[in-house]
Amino acid sequence: MPSLWGVLPIFRGPFLERIAYGAHQSTILELADYLSEFSPPSLNEPLRDWFDFFYSLLLAQYQCEYVYKNAIATRLYLDRRHSLHNSLLTSEFRSGKSRADVVIINGTSTVYEVKSEFDSLKRLEGQLTDYRKIFDRIYVVTQPDTARQVVDAIDPLIGILVMSAAGSLDEIREAQSNKANVDPGTVFDCMYRTEYCSVINDVFGYIPDVPNSKLYVESRKLFCQIAPKDAHDLMVEQVRYRGKRKAHADLISEAPHSLKHACLSFSKSQSLAFQIKEKLKEPLIP
Repeated sequence: MPSLWGVLPIFRGPFLERIAYGAHQSTILELADYLSEFSPPSLNEPLRDWFDFFYSLLLAQYQCEYVYKNAIATRLYLDRRHSLHNSLLTSEFRSGKSRADVVIINGTSTVYEVKSEFDSLKRLEGQLTDYRKIFDRIYVVTQPDTARQVVDAIDPLIGILVMSAAGSLDEIREAQSNKANVDPGTVFDCMYRTEYCSVINDVFGYIPDVPNSKLYVESRKLFCQIAPKDAHDLMVEQVRYRGKRKAHADLISEAPHSLKHACLSFSKSQSLAFQIKEKLKEPLIP
């Protein structure tokens, strides 16, 4: 079977930008030729169908990290009808040396750490320790063959989801609330300046009257006086409103199933989001 590794870049932000500029055809055609034995769509089929074709191959034969992230995006976020304007799915949260695979912020915070068949479990304990400093609910998302090993290795308060061959996510252990144990300083570092200033003003009734160069330090000192559970909830209430503007929300809504996570992660201009949405409807070769 031809390697499917070369398919992965088309599900990333830089390739979405190439779609907006009409610079995507040559790569798609090259992949189609390489994977011709799997009967790709015809050239007059819309671009969205081509992405679904490539994704179907990944799902069936190469369940890499993107397949897991897309399952989380569709089944645990979009299918549950979270508002795109006052909730957030992101991969931008960092705690210590760990960068979360997927975070969903709505009424609380939930982090998902993906461990596919291509991932090692060596760093898992350290990653989970880092996530406990920020997030309320923590899940490891893995494959059936390693599920028992994960169950035996991690804290019983951490949830476990297993990816099926068909792409569904089966919960074999529910995550318990962790927000009473978060570290307020680490939580503070998740917020933008406008967000933490809003929190400090609401809680303490003022914003530190210091030069801009010292505002972060002084605000952080105040925030660290807040109880962990309250610090978490205050952060969530700010961050959840980093939701999508209309052009991005329209792109996500109209994108094919295969591209949901990629489009949720796309953060470039509204005009590019609009152009991508329109290009996905067009034939590969007009």
